[in-house]
Amino acid sequence: MATPHPQNLRPALILPHQHPLSLKFSASQAANDETLRNIHGVESHSILSPGLVQIILRAGAASTDGYGSRSWPLLIGGAGIGDSQEIANMFGGDARGPIAVRFAVPISMNGVDDAFFCDGSFWKKSESNDGNENSSEDEEPTLLTIVQTAVKWLEGTGENNKDGDSEWMDAARHSSEKLRVIRQYASCRINKSLVLGVTGRINPEWIVPALRPIFVYSPYDDPSTGVTSIPPTIDYRTLVTTVAPGIFTFDLFTPLFCSLLINEVDAFEATKLPCRRPNTMNKLGLVVNDIGMEPIMTQLLKRLIAPICKVLYPEEMITSALDHHHSFVVQYRAKDIDEKVSNASSSNATDNIDNNAGLDMHHDASEATLNVCLGRDEFTSGGLRFCGKYGDRNHRSAQQLLQTHTRGRAILHLGRHRHGADDISAGERMNLIVWARNSAYRGAAAFGHVALDGSPKLKEDGVLDMLCLSKANDRDYEEQMKRIDMLQQTNVHAGIGSVK
Repeated sequence: MATPHPQNLRPALILPHQHPLSLKFSASQAANDETLRNIHGVESHSILSPGLVQIILRAGAASTDGYGSRSWPLLIGGAGIGDSQEIANMFGGDARGPIAVRFAVPISMNGVDDAFFCDGSFWKKSESNDGNENSSEDEEPTLLTIVQTAVKWLEGTGENNKDGDSEWMDAARHSSEKLRVIRQYASCRINKSLVLGVTGRINPEWIVPALRPIFVYSPYDDPSTGVTSIPPTIDYRTLVTTVAPGIFTFDLFTPLFCSLLINEVDAFEATKLPCRRPNTMNKLGLVVNDIGMEPIMTQLLKRLIAPICKVLYPEEMITSALDHHHSFVVQYRAKDIDEKVSNASSSNATDNIDNNAGLDMHHDASEATLNVCLGRDEFTSGGLRFCGKYGDRNHRSAQQLLQTHTRGRAILHLGRHRHGADDISAGERMNLIVWARNSAYRGAAAFGHVALDGSPKLKEDGVLDMLCLSKANDRDYEEQMKRIDMLQQTNVHAGIGSVK
């Protein structure tokens, strides 16, 4: 029996239903009555689950210099972020907050990190019921004081905009610009239920029959506010194929949805509106959250990805509470097509100068990754090649498999599972990628309360596999290639053969 990696022996995360103050808040009368709704800036509030309260806020200027042009769901619950008291005393950082406060959707704001947590400055000052500032930062907060502070942050009058900080203004403008692009595109979108759908619901016709029951909503569901029924229990293990340890495939999207998404992406690209490329590796594609598809992708996460990961990765702490995502499409095209596009286009030349046929070996900035082939023109080759998991001894020496792509079929794997896209030899292919993330884990790992994913990194042993190395992502690439070359020469002289 294999010895488990140390990361599987980490202490458990403190989730909202395990956190005393969070449970107190969700059980309190304040979370159930009209007290919160009467606060300036509060549109609605609800208890999503034991220990987790959601407040829908709208406050601030409805202009390019503020956050008031949309509603912002705020989640209150779970262990706060920050250093332990000992570390904070030693180095002067912010001590761990009394409770986690984070936005449920992507937001650019001074004092909010990339998992959308409000940082330690959130607890510097807060208002009491009578409008006076609390005399002590150590005083236990209330739902009322937390909500009032969050409203101040949106209005630019809180600690995150002390003395008219230009960083707050720059972040507010950035958020406003992203929203402007989404709204501008909404006027020419192709499918209204896919882009900025009023309900944020996934049409069951987009999903293969075996998984459709997950996306049948009750009349009381309102995904836009987070109030949604619990999906029916499904035996996911009977619906997936295990192609290698930790790597699963299953049918997900119908041809209808694949075509809808491809056409929507093409329509957005044709507008020439500003768009963000998926990451530093992919030169083609875009972030679908940025063009109005964030509600749909959130439903895909909540109703499928999070529950299926709980079942398929029962020993993984990092996938135990997936609650936010970075979702995007990537596109690969054969080199002959790439050259034609590059020669014909000058406006997007920077997107076409690099090889867009494949993708070098890497691991994702996610806890779990869903990769779904949408198809496009008939394509050949270009499979997804897997090696080992980051942090393991064989992470670059254990080539496991080459998984082919089929339209509408999903591949699910851990983010730390090293993989790369082989070059496509003919045609073009588009894939939807959802990087699923766990805010509780990220908030705890950022301050050393739990170990980072893939750590402690074990010392690699054995001969590394050339196909598992990455010229773009491995600092020791040249060194390892020389080592492999020397070993090959030694083997040839000894009549053993070459290293693969």
